[in-house]
Amino acid sequence: MKILISACVYGDDVRWNGSNRRHQHIHDWAENNGFELVPICPEHELFGTPRSTIRLRAVDGEVKAFAGKKEVYSELQEKSQEIASRYSDAIGFIGISRSPTCGVSAGVKDYGTTIKAPMHQAVDCPSTEISSMNTENNRQIFLERIKKYESRRPR
Repeated sequence: MKILISACVYGDDVRWNGSNRRHQHIHDWAENNGFELVPICPEHELFGTPRSTIRLRAVDGEVKAFAGKKEVYSELQEKSQEIASRYSDAIGFIGISRSPTCGVSAGVKDYGTTIKAPMHQAVDCPSTEISSMNTENNRQIFLERIKKYESRRPR
């Protein structure tokens, strides 16, 4: 069973500056529970690495994403949808906090609130952030959510 994971959390050097945020404990957890982690990164697929940082901001009440001066929010949404479709058999997604594409609660400058970033909006399966997977209790909660999703998913 596949769980999508932000490629930088998986350990791939795909962050904007070519680094990663590997979390070995999530590899161990997945292996112990019989899951295949599938690394994904919409930003890397679209813009390569290294790349400009992407910042979310509100413009006339609408969420926009800027890579430098270029507005890229619709591209991020479309790529996230394409990845979700590519892996429609995934039973979960683990993103990374503060990511404009993979954060559960991404900050938007001048918006007054946060949003679910495009990957969390695109997937139908349970999603979380790696920071929520740091305790055994939270890993167990996510495990229960994905098992419940898997049991109810149409075949």
